[in-house]
Amino acid sequence: MGRDEAERADDAPERLGEFERAFDGRGGYRRAVGWLLLLGAVAVMLLAAAIVFTAAGVWWLGVPAALLAAACAFVAAPVVRGAALRHGNRVVSLFTGGLAVGGGPDGDLSYTWDELVSVTLSGVREGRRTRWGLTLLAEDGRVLRFGEELPDLADLGEAVAAEVTSRQVPRHLAAVKAGDEVRLDPFTVDLEGVGKEGERVPWHAVRDVVIENGVVAVRTRGERTALAAIAGHMPDALVFTALCSQVKALNEGHR
Repeated sequence: MGRDEAERADDAPERLGEFERAFDGRGGYRRAVGWLLLLGAVAVMLLAAAIVFTAAGVWWLGVPAALLAAACAFVAAPVVRGAALRHGNRVVSLFTGGLAVGGGPDGDLSYTWDELVSVTLSGVREGRRTRWGLTLLAEDGRVLRFGEELPDLADLGEAVAAEVTSRQVPRHLAAVKAGDEVRLDPFTVDLEGVGKEGERVPWHAVRDVVIENGVVAVRTRGERTALAAIAGHMPDALVFTALCSQVKALNEGHR
């Protein structure tokens, strides 16, 4: 960690305001390490037993012991690959004025809400559960990625997205009012309408712009989806929907 980053992390409480909530992944990290040590110890003992029994010609005990050792290794493999073991010592703290990240591959960092450029919150449905992912882009170019190593990641993502949205939308709206085209990939927004990859829908034809079932959808009258993108692949999906709502209202007010 560089000097500037270290100084910024040290003065995080002063820069970021009052503490609100922590998302602490260290409990999951400790559990992952504990399971790994337990499974590793059992596998070693079973393998040793398998060698001894096999050498003694007691195959009916040696073979099951070897199979059980392999089973322990099989169970341990997902723990080794899991986010809890690789990044589980992370702690993300929310403050009224920003967030601080401790531990993990990024070291100790802190950013005010104005220093965060974009937020991408993705959710992949797997049976009855949803696997969440959160990506933050800071103005210094650093990309922070969070996954299942943090508890309640969806709550963290929604809180950060709300803060960034409240700051980004007024800036984009001012640009649109000035006659500029704002690009929030893969969409573009201007005073005339919303577009994507050469297709355009004028505001008078737009019914609403929503995020439903992991999809960002521009719906026309009759609730037909005219333009769409996967929310998890789109930075600032919430910024886009909020901006569209305000530009659409602005357009309707000028009629």
